[in-house]
Amino acid sequence: MANPACRKELAESTSPGMLADLTMLARWTSLGACAGGLAGLVVGGIGGRLAMLLLRFTSPDFIRGLESDDGFIMGRFTFSNTLSLLLVTTVLGSIGGLFVVLGRPFLPARYVLLGWPLAAGTIVGAIIVKSDGVDFTLLDPKVLAIAMFVAIPAAGAFLIVWLIQRWERWWWTDWKRTTVATLPGLPSIVAFPIWIVAAVVMVIWVAVLRFEGLRTLHETRPVRVLAVSVFGLLTALGTFSLGNDIREIL
Repeated sequence: MANPACRKELAESTSPGMLADLTMLARWTSLGACAGGLAGLVVGGIGGRLAMLLLRFTSPDFIRGLESDDGFIMGRFTFSNTLSLLLVTTVLGSIGGLFVVLGRPFLPARYVLLGWPLAAGTIVGAIIVKSDGVDFTLLDPKVLAIAMFVAIPAAGAFLIVWLIQRWERWWWTDWKRTTVATLPGLPSIVAFPIWIVAAVVMVIWVAVLRFEGLRTLHETRPVRVLAVSVFGLLTALGTFSLGNDIREIL
């Protein structure tokens, strides 16, 4: 069964007009971006920095001063580099949150809290863990480095989904809490690409909602099966790629 909250909101907005559709979409995209921003800041930024600090002490001394695959200097922790990392992970988290709310009407509610972390851990993990770079071939212990940088995107995705499920109950209705929760997403405002993604999401949905037959298309079994199948396929491909990199590194 597709997510009941999304089903209910879309059903109540049958042919409501462009303004009502835009309001609903603005609510969900802002929710996804802000929940994702907070998760990216806490898990990706702070968690990632702590993971790097731990590996600094467990890895050989000769790696300090080397440039990592992502352009950071290993073993060097400066305020500017840390701030840059926090900004990047916040923006990436916001983008992740937009993908979560975009796929929300199509995926079973009971699946997303497990499915998104699994997908993020394997797909993003496959992007981060590279067998031909220096990060995971020189860091030690290798198993710890791999485990942490697969766990970070998985935990970030879990937090995004969890926050969206909790915040949707009062988002835009309790303005005090909404204002406070919006603060972690503010860095995304200065990152122009995030608004391109948000605009694309809203344009797609507005276009879909303009057609009566498409408003409830996400409730049909073939569409739900297709969505879960594509999601599962991408996760499987990420798992395969990540497994190959891990095998080569170890």
